[in-house]
Amino acid sequence: MLLRVFAVALTLVATTPSTDVAALDPTAAAVMLVTSASPDDTTPTQDTINEFFPEERSLGDCLSSLPKPGCGSEAHGGWRQGLVLGAILLGLGFIAWRVVRQSRKARS
Repeated sequence: MLLRVFAVALTLVATTPSTDVAALDPTAAAVMLVTSASPDDTTPTQDTINEFFPEERSLGDCLSSLPKPGCGSEAHGGWRQGLVLGAILLGLGFIAWRVVRQSRKARS
């Protein structure tokens, strides 16, 4: 099975047409390089604002394995986090119950 997947992947790579920048004329290559470059926009957008880190502290102070005091947010935790913990514990309990039940069934 793994050999078939490898053979299909190799065939796809071998038959896929690639764009060789060196084979193009210089103006087309320059256009490709300019259009593929990302814009130099350093202003933060709404997507880059993170409500879990305070804006007045540096990111290096708060993003570590041992964050400094004052880096927390009121957005942490809540009932959703407790719900996820409960679902994980219920799932683990169900798996343990099935293992115990099957092992007792196999013994008898």
